[in-house]
Amino acid sequence: MIINPYSFGGLDPDAQSFLTASGITDSTISSAINTLVTTMKSDGIWTKMKALYPFVGGTAFSHKWNLKDPQDTNAAFRLSFIGGWTHNANGAKPNGTNGYAETFFNPSLHSLQNSHHFSVYLKQSEIDKIPFGATSIGVGLNGGVIIPRLSGQTYYGINQNGYSPTYGETNSIGFYVVTRTASNVSKVFKSNILKATSTFVSNTPQNVTYYIGHWNTLGSVTYYSASENAFTSIGEGLNDTEAANFYTAVQAFQTTLNRQIV
Repeated sequence: MIINPYSFGGLDPDAQSFLTASGITDSTISSAINTLVTTMKSDGIWTKMKALYPFVGGTAFSHKWNLKDPQDTNAAFRLSFIGGWTHNANGAKPNGTNGYAETFFNPSLHSLQNSHHFSVYLKQSEIDKIPFGATSIGVGLNGGVIIPRLSGQTYYGINQNGYSPTYGETNSIGFYVVTRTASNVSKVFKSNILKATSTFVSNTPQNVTYYIGHWNTLGSVTYYSASENAFTSIGEGLNDTEAANFYTAVQAFQTTLNRQIV
């Protein structure tokens, strides 16, 4: 039995570092962050994370920090918000016309070809929008992206040239996890439900950084998202059990903050 030393009082050091950097002193948020961190550590998925954006504190300043490495540098993947955004206690919402966040995370620099994931926690349904992604070409996909509702279908891909098989979608509200765990296995989960599995073979991760609220691609001025985002992550691949544990931890976090979605 593993005993969590922080269950007896005090905060986990990684949680405390994030709270200090972001200037957050609210007790409910502090408890939610601490529980999220300790749960992910207990589940063995904390070490798989490269960037975690919990969007707490209600301001652009508090929303920019990477929970995994809360330093105010590009190398630590703190966000830079560009264009129009609304920040409040429910999350960060781009304006749908020119708002996006630069993560500074370039997957080609982190040996993530066959073990890679990203996630977004979307609170409004929308059509023909891209809340996260990057590609090295102007049309189609040669990178990683989630398009939750394009002509009634969800398109997704991760480290590949082309989109994985799509599936039907009636709304884009949910916690999406796109994960690759092998050269020929990638999956998309929506709110802990496996929606599609692909055998699309991986390629070398593209030399381009991920955007939140849009996709980083050549010359694209379309597909800007306007959905409020309450959580985003980037990291190594998550298997089915890890993806389920991740959902449970994130959903508990959102529930504590009274901003969960079903």
